[in-house]
Amino acid sequence: MTLQGQEIIRTTSKTLPNQPGVYQMEDDKGNILYIGKAKNLSNRVKNYLSINNLTRRIQRMVSLTSSMNFYVTNTELEAIILECNLIKKYKPRFNILLRDDKSFPYIFISSEHDFPRIEKHRGAQYKKGRYYGPFASPDAVNRTINTLQRIFLLRSCTDKEVASGQKLCFNYYLKRCSGPCGGKITKEEYAKLIESADDFLSSGNSENIQKKFEDQMYFASKIKNFELAASLRDRLKALKHIAQNNSIKIKDIKDADIFAIDTREGKTCIYGSFFRNNTSYGGKAFFPDHDQLADKIEIMIGFLNIFYAEKKIPRVIITNTDIDKTNSFMILGKNFENTKIVNPKKGPKKNLLKFAEKNSRINLELKLNKLKSFDNFTNEIKKMFQIKKDINKIEAFDNSHTFGKFPVGVMIAYNNNGFLKSNYRKFNIKFNLEDNKNKVDDYYMMKEMLIRRFGNSKFKNEIDLPDLLLIDGGRGQYNSAKKAIEDLQINIPIIAMAKGLDRDSGREILIHDKYTHRLNHNNLLLHFLQNIRDEVHRFAITTHRSKRYKMSIKSIFDDLKGIGPERKKILKKHFGSVEQLKLASLKELKEIKSIPENILKRIYEYFHSV
Repeated sequence: MTLQGQEIIRTTSKTLPNQPGVYQMEDDKGNILYIGKAKNLSNRVKNYLSINNLTRRIQRMVSLTSSMNFYVTNTELEAIILECNLIKKYKPRFNILLRDDKSFPYIFISSEHDFPRIEKHRGAQYKKGRYYGPFASPDAVNRTINTLQRIFLLRSCTDKEVASGQKLCFNYYLKRCSGPCGGKITKEEYAKLIESADDFLSSGNSENIQKKFEDQMYFASKIKNFELAASLRDRLKALKHIAQNNSIKIKDIKDADIFAIDTREGKTCIYGSFFRNNTSYGGKAFFPDHDQLADKIEIMIGFLNIFYAEKKIPRVIITNTDIDKTNSFMILGKNFENTKIVNPKKGPKKNLLKFAEKNSRINLELKLNKLKSFDNFTNEIKKMFQIKKDINKIEAFDNSHTFGKFPVGVMIAYNNNGFLKSNYRKFNIKFNLEDNKNKVDDYYMMKEMLIRRFGNSKFKNEIDLPDLLLIDGGRGQYNSAKKAIEDLQINIPIIAMAKGLDRDSGREILIHDKYTHRLNHNNLLLHFLQNIRDEVHRFAITTHRSKRYKMSIKSIFDDLKGIGPERKKILKKHFGSVEQLKLASLKELKEIKSIPENILKRIYEYFHSV
């Protein structure tokens, strides 16, 4: 019999020495689950035997462990170095995790086009052109691009759209684009706009550009070209606004990332601030999962190791931890050799670090308060519905259709970190009106969703299951959900949330087993459940509308040869909607140069045939 979980850990721990080293846990397929270092290997591994003291995530890791390997080192420092190198190589799923592990966004301007596009970029920087950033969030990039469009009139449409010779889009008429696709600007004039934008993004200095706009505005006003003067005035206003927002400049810090760590009650927040070209590009809070026994230096090293795995490393990294400067590049990899890792005690760098420390402390407090609120709500749910086990994860279900057509089901997930967007799921329901002409069976849809969700063998392990199901619906949906769960022989508490009298918010009825509950409209628990219900309902509606629109577009062109996905996109982009396409004249259709004229004529005849 093959040992698994705690049994393999108990057996392995008896053979481990009381020396520093690195251990790794593997599943039954040989995949590495976790790599950890220890001052004392034997004592450290034995901690995993106290299952009740472990988090749910670590319990899950222990249950999957089928084998263990270990490496003995001479010192704890050697163990740290080895651990970091192995983590970087294998990227185990249960090691220090970042909640948002996506790469940071950049602003990108291509160098391979006559009229370069300004766009947001994420991931590997393989395209030829200039990259500006990193920005702390996608919103910051989007806001900056929108403002830069108003200032420098750079296009945001795709290269295909420019090449297709389509008519000028709304951005041109809104004075957010110089109109290269319509021949409104020459290559040389557009190159000057690109040069100005590059100068601003590279240096952050807008004084010369502001002076140029002011001179042009004065000249336009002098020759009584008031429309041009007004346009330059608006561009100047936008430039001053963005320059003001980017006013944080430190002469001694050209390229640097600043990280401050704060730990309390077993939780950690690392706040990062990012400086490029003496200009602040914003900051962001991270909440890494980590070994509860790890100290701040270990957590910071693990965080930096993962954070810079696929990111460019600045010249300076400022932290509030004393990472050994002589060994830091060994710990973090040779690509850190040209990077200074410092913990300043005074001066401008220390002031920036204090700012990051303050943000780290505030964000951690908010996080802990949020966790406490979640625990309070779930404890109240347990008490109200007599649920015995703890509630750490909630999954909510809803469906949507139009009189039985285009049926979809959706699932969302929620835990103490909020909505888990990566866990959202969509279900194309097999039920349809043609097969069930007598009625629209919402109950069947709910049952099908849950069977497809939990019918997988991996859910036989209770650690993989959510702790509570929230159903958007009444008694019928509740009974369908309960029947599906019982048929699958799994045990998950279910609550249905039915709309109250007149479908008014605040008058909802909560259903569990044979009992119903109605909470006061001011009850915070009701608002908590409403928030989850509203999100799953929103997701169901948007998913259904998207499917309905795609199917309607598909059905319109089913009888037309020569209309594929790309041409559908072009037509949709040009006319905005199917209704506008139907009303279009042959002359308007012929404005689309990327589609052959005979195809356009066929489309016109299709919609205008008697």
